[in-house]
Amino acid sequence: MLMKKIIFSSPFRKKGYVRLPEIRKNLLFVVFMLTLFAGITLGALGGRAADKQLMESLDVIFLTNFKVRCSQSMIDAFVASFASAFIFILVVFLLGLSVWGGFIAVFVPFIKGYGYGLSVGYLYAAYGLTGILYNILIILPGAFLCSAVIAAASQEAFRNSIKIISVFRKTAVSDDPHIQMKKYLLSMLWLLFLAAISSAVDMLFSFMFSWLFGFQ
Repeated sequence: MLMKKIIFSSPFRKKGYVRLPEIRKNLLFVVFMLTLFAGITLGALGGRAADKQLMESLDVIFLTNFKVRCSQSMIDAFVASFASAFIFILVVFLLGLSVWGGFIAVFVPFIKGYGYGLSVGYLYAAYGLTGILYNILIILPGAFLCSAVIAAASQEAFRNSIKIISVFRKTAVSDDPHIQMKKYLLSMLWLLFLAAISSAVDMLFSFMFSWLFGFQ
């Protein structure tokens, strides 16, 4: 009997181990982060061939106008950063309200990562070491936090779409749809708050180091 318990008992049931649902949840987030990093990689490769006009035209979404970032005030830096994050989270939130939208939300972290990678590639190609330092000191801290928040928001949208699909099954739904929607709204509001924190970080690093750079 003792040997039978040892063979068939799961180590995840013991205190101190991570349970299987938590592992699956983390794995899903890892998938979204890998999608983000894939976008960064392709964006960095494409950014090496980008021109100034393209970078300025994408500034509203990806904050790629470096001349403006070096001269704007702290409030302007926060508003610009938060507006960019808000656009992404709003799109992801709306996608999560539909049956198929969650599957489209999978690609949002890729788009965010592509925009960041585009900035990195352009800065390296145009300004060399100066561009790399600018990226590390000013762009990277806030962009990393914001990208992680958007990946988490995309994950929530994907999971909410799956829950909506479960409503159409013939079997009874165990969770109240109203409670599910309330949880979805609260999770998105929390992620929006985290996006505001990432914008504050972006503002802080921009204030501390932007005076060191002057892009012509």
